[in-house]
Amino acid sequence: MIGWIIVIVVLLVLFLIPVGIAAWVLSVYYNKQEKVLRDEAEAHRKILDGTYDRIWLNIKQRAGIKEEFRRSFNDIYPDLLDQSINNEVFVDWILECNPDFDPNEYVPLLENIALDRQKFISHQSRMLSLIKEHRILVSGIPAKWLIHDCSAIQYVPMDTDHARWGRRI
Repeated sequence: MIGWIIVIVVLLVLFLIPVGIAAWVLSVYYNKQEKVLRDEAEAHRKILDGTYDRIWLNIKQRAGIKEEFRRSFNDIYPDLLDQSINNEVFVDWILECNPDFDPNEYVPLLENIALDRQKFISHQSRMLSLIKEHRILVSGIPAKWLIHDCSAIQYVPMDTDHARWGRRI
């Protein structure tokens, strides 16, 4: 009888040790993967937030607009990114903020905004992909049992329906 108990204990130990080691290795692997996705998402969030500042500084410098008009810039910013702003509306806003605006600066200003818009769209697309990858990773088995932080990456995509997405002033 004691012989069977020893055999069972030895078999359990021989089985549990490799299973434990495998679980630990998978845990390290999945947690590292989750952290990489979370860190990359945070980097893209900073880039996306920086788009606002770049566009504002570009308009401020090229159009000679004062800091006091930053609030009104918040109103047109989503439409600038969405390309739904009417050129006439944009020019009217610039002239309202700076009646002495040099019309020769308008085309270079729009070109710079277009570049920033393209970067924004690219980074936002990557951000949404990262969120999807993260969601798939933390919901899969066995990863969801082994990952320490399964909370979702929080991000609200910028679009005109969610205009003003809490921009700071």
